Amino acid sequence: MHSKVYRIIDVNLNRATEGLRVVEEVCRFVLEDPKLTLAVKKLRGSLPKVAGITSRDVKGDVGREPYTRDEGRRKNMESVFRANMKRAQEAVRCLEEFSKLIDPGLGKRFKALRFKLYQLEKIIVPRVSKVVKLDFDLYVVTDPQFGHFRMVRKAIAGKVKIIQLRDETVTKQKYYRLARKIAGITRKANVTLILNDYWELVDKVGADGVHLGQEDLKHASIRTIRKKLGEDKIIGISAYTLGQALRAQKMGADYVSVWPIFRTPFKPGIKPVGLGLLRKVVKRLKIPVVAIGGIDRGNVDKVRKTGCQRVAVIRAAKELIG
Repeated sequence: MHSKVYRIIDVNLNRATEGLRVVEEVCRFVLEDPKLTLAVKKLRGSLPKVAGITSRDVKGDVGREPYTRDEGRRKNMESVFRANMKRAQEAVRCLEEFSKLIDPGLGKRFKALRFKLYQLEKIIVPRVSKVVKLDFDLYVVTDPQFGHFRMVRKAIAGKVKIIQLRDETVTKQKYYRLARKIAGITRKANVTLILNDYWELVDKVGADGVHLGQEDLKHASIRTIRKKLGEDKIIGISAYTLGQALRAQKMGADYVSVWPIFRTPFKPGIKPVGLGLLRKVVKRLKIPVVAIGGIDRGNVDKVRKTGCQRVAVIRAAKELIG
């Protein structure tokens, strides 16, 4: 029986190590977070080595052949992370139980590791989730003159991944009722919904985050809003100088919109910041940068040549979707 226990421990040490290695790569290359990368690396290295383990009987292992449908597909980076964190947690649970048959002290050590994994998962999941939600090239901003519901449905049909509900013509109460209805549509379509200005309505309507202008930040800081909304919500900030963009990143914004790149009828009195500023912001920031303002089919290539691959549009949504 001891040989069977050692085989179980052997295979689960491998599973835990493999799962944590994938988690470590997500922290290193996707989140680009040195502290989290080191934390996972140390955790992987701290898996107790159990003496007396013999090599696994690979050919005779009955679990070698089965390959489930879920194993053969991954939806996105978040699903990769979750699958491998779960793999590591389940393996450590097996190690905790079966190692007790050899040494009760090992069970206690594996239990402590298991709870460290739960804690790490709680920290990493919201960040990976936001990386997935911010993996887009076209950002549609709605406007009442084009019809919010019409724009949202066309954007969804055109495979747009992120939509901002913007309406500065209605009261906060009317915006709230509108946002609840739009959120119901985007949620079913698995599309990210960003509210404009009203961060205090994000949780109430079930939105994914909020977009704020520089004026909004005079009433509440990014850090204050982050504390209220939590790490899983997206906070986007408008910037029309390099300093504002850098400050937004430092304060914890998830993305920055540089605007207006070109002249736009939606902000007729504002001078465009131009492609030069956009190029500087893209070069200096590590978080996603979104270009907005007067972008259409005729100039979108100029925008992307600056290195900015994310563009936001209102009136040009129809021509750029798809």
